[in-house]
Amino acid sequence: MRGGWPLAGYALGMLPFAAWAARARGVDIRAVGDGNPGAANAWKGAGRLAGGAAAVADWAKAAVPVALALRRGASGVELAAAAIAPVLGHRTSPLLGGRGGKGLAPTFGAWTALGGPWSAAAFGGALAFGYGVLRLREGWAVAAGAPALLTALWSRPGRRASTAAVWVLTTASLGWAYRDRFGWPPFRER
Repeated sequence: MRGGWPLAGYALGMLPFAAWAARARGVDIRAVGDGNPGAANAWKGAGRLAGGAAAVADWAKAAVPVALALRRGASGVELAAAAIAPVLGHRTSPLLGGRGGKGLAPTFGAWTALGGPWSAAAFGGALAFGYGVLRLREGWAVAAGAPALLTALWSRPGRRASTAAVWVLTTASLGWAYRDRFGWPPFRER
């Protein structure tokens, strides 16, 4: 499937699992929270089961094509494109009129496949520490996870160029998606 990984990743990425999970429970996800069609709003509006299922499906729709691309020997630009395509598919889903979710779960999926569980754990741990312990606003917490992720990824010397490119693209994508979730001061009120 040389060269087809980005197309497959985008096709999987555009599937709005969170919107479908919420709809199955009779909830319009666009009317929940900030209106973002992602797993967090599926959780808030349709319950833990729907939100958890959406998060796992959104994670898998990026992890699976990236893992398969790696298994089939993808590298360089092809691998970088395969990793970013599901995130972009999620963010720009034609099935949602071009207005998909923020892409956090698919980003976790791509990074789990590309950098191993350690990279996802480093990013998730930094994000959880920033949001839960330091009480950073959402945007700042996501941004705080980016250096931890890059550090974890750098331990994979065989794919440094690919991972650096994907890191830049996914960090920029998340920064843009969370642009309304930054604020000053960066800490939430206690």
